Amino acid sequence: MLNVSIAPLARALQLPEWVVGLAVSLAALAVTLLSQFWGRRSISWGRRRVLLTALSLALVAACLFSSAVWLRAAGAWGATLTAVSIVLARGPFFGGAVAAIPPTGQALIAQATATESARVRGMSTFSGAVQLSIVVGSVVSSLLGTWSIYAPVHATPVFVVIALLVGWFGIPHDAVPQAAASPAISPQAAGFRGRARHRQTAAAAPPPAQPTTPPAQETASQTLAGAPQPQVAAPTLQAPTAAPLPPKVRWTDRRVLPWIGSAFGMFFTAGVVQIITGFIVQDRLALSSEQAVPLTAVMLLANAAGAMLSQLVMVPRLGWGPRRLVRVGGLVALLALACLTVASQLWFLALATFLVGLGGGMVGPGFTAGGSLAVSAQEQGGVAGVLNATGASTWIFAPVLATALYGWWPLAPFLLALVVLTLSVAVAWSPVLAKGRRRTTVP
Repeated sequence: MLNVSIAPLARALQLPEWVVGLAVSLAALAVTLLSQFWGRRSISWGRRRVLLTALSLALVAACLFSSAVWLRAAGAWGATLTAVSIVLARGPFFGGAVAAIPPTGQALIAQATATESARVRGMSTFSGAVQLSIVVGSVVSSLLGTWSIYAPVHATPVFVVIALLVGWFGIPHDAVPQAAASPAISPQAAGFRGRARHRQTAAAAPPPAQPTTPPAQETASQTLAGAPQPQVAAPTLQAPTAAPLPPKVRWTDRRVLPWIGSAFGMFFTAGVVQIITGFIVQDRLALSSEQAVPLTAVMLLANAAGAMLSQLVMVPRLGWGPRRLVRVGGLVALLALACLTVASQLWFLALATFLVGLGGGMVGPGFTAGGSLAVSAQEQGGVAGVLNATGASTWIFAPVLATALYGWWPLAPFLLALVVLTLSVAVAWSPVLAKGRRRTTVP
């Protein structure tokens, strides 16, 4: 919802265009820095804790953004204070929250799928669900924007609260990892925890084994008698703790690096297209800020619809492997971007944007599935963070470059995106991508 209105909103609030780019870039920096942090902790802390923490942070960001816009529109705040607040809200706060969701979902899918085809389908479905949320957000933002340009911003905290409530009541509690298998212990037995631990520390040797009495019966009899229980193992009686953090995965890992190179240009292109969509709609169609909001939503909706069609329908039906998805999707996006560079009518703009999304919808699942399959099961949390950070890293500089170059020459950001995407397509079609492959069955 915020992406739809942020470009026209900046002009309506009389803020410089680079503020939009800086806010999105700082959000991407937060995602890049925190993706592997959240991905590894989704396994260590549990997914419920990670997601609820992220939604709480998103609520803070949405409230700050809404307050800054309202105070600026009311004339209470100047341009500088408003710009700083918007950059902080849309930047590190919102970015830090968003960073938790994709790696958490990707790590879950990696744990639940054991073959290449299942991994591709799972990643595609997850990406499609994300695109569906973008479609819904674009539609709602467009409808609200026809009433007021500020309405989508003020409605965002409400939707975050709804998501937080759904998460609080709907996300199941994660299973607590056990240190070791042990007999069940009654609540009465747990009352002797302090004395048992003291005796275990003071004893020079462990008590003799009692092979004639089953442990469960012995525990029960001692409990009824009120006697201490030296047989109770300390690890069993300890409070549940988080699992150890899984290993990190480096960006330069040779198993993952070819996949990063093959998809980097696609993510850069997506950043350029999405951040300047509001500007090209307003300028090429000669519209006011209020008129540009609903049509910007149409453009973003077309882009998300193309990606959603690809991820929810085409990818599962085609049954292609990760490499083929990345290669074909990159070519489709490259041709569509060339058309978008010269498009000047709404239908042509929407069609080109749709095809960019369609190509990106093929690259995304192929990239995440390929990178996930390239590492071991123990590294899934780490690689999920790296893969998510790859897309986010392009947004660190793509929005700033796109908005700055657009102010200098409107075609400049498109030409830069064409160059970067061409390089990624070349990597995807080169033999080096084969080095990122791994066996199709995951241990």
